[in-house]
Amino acid sequence: MRASRDGWSLLVASRRGRLHAHRGDHREDAGQMLLFDHGWCAAVADGAGSATYSRLGASIATHVATHAVREALQHGQANRAEPALLGRALESGATAANHALREFATRCGLALRDLRTTLLVAALHGGRVGLLQVGDGASAWLDADGTVSQPLSGPITEFSGEVAHFLPDDGAIEQLVQSLVVRDASACAALVLATDGVEDPWYPFTRHAGPLYTQLLQGLDESATSAGVTSSHRASVLHAPDPVHALIEWLAFEKRGENDDRTLCVIRQDAVSWSV
Repeated sequence: MRASRDGWSLLVASRRGRLHAHRGDHREDAGQMLLFDHGWCAAVADGAGSATYSRLGASIATHVATHAVREALQHGQANRAEPALLGRALESGATAANHALREFATRCGLALRDLRTTLLVAALHGGRVGLLQVGDGASAWLDADGTVSQPLSGPITEFSGEVAHFLPDDGAIEQLVQSLVVRDASACAALVLATDGVEDPWYPFTRHAGPLYTQLLQGLDESATSAGVTSSHRASVLHAPDPVHALIEWLAFEKRGENDDRTLCVIRQDAVSWSV
């Protein structure tokens, strides 16, 4: 999916991991984005591998969260400059996603654990960008001066890579709402949302998100391979004639031992340049 609105360009794509492809299994990741007056909303999710219907959980969570955020912000247009509006809309999206998963489980006679999924959401409104997250995956905020930061970090247990909370488990919605971060968007050149199928090969993400974005923007060069990732897609993704297809091809990159599904959302502010 790709779209543009009010000086921002959004691109999201998802690719089934090699292990799932080899077994003929479903892709468990999902991605979604929506545009609305004076803003946008995007989400990525990674269904838990141990959950029977996690692919449905990821799809429901991203769809419901983005639509609920859009609805909350559209209804709040009269108070568009109110600082707290964006945060409340994101909390509304989180709550709606959690409720939808629980309701779906009840109607289908499923256990909540059958739908377990992570969720990472970002939205723009009133010159601010808000983010929230539960579970693993990563976001990267790239400023015009070349600074890279990771606004959110999903809570994990004492065992590396073991996620502490999934939607719609008890306690997950509290973690999701408490993670909320809102920042001024004026200096933001780009924002990257990634499931752990992208985060893990490019770990640590704060260090490698800059080279990753540079590769997507300019094409492959030596600095963009610092994470030990091998890619056969050498041309620019973001300037390709068909960026969605190009991003799907790019997501086929290889790194030893990494076979997970991959979902990536890249959001650019067109008037703000990234300093390589």
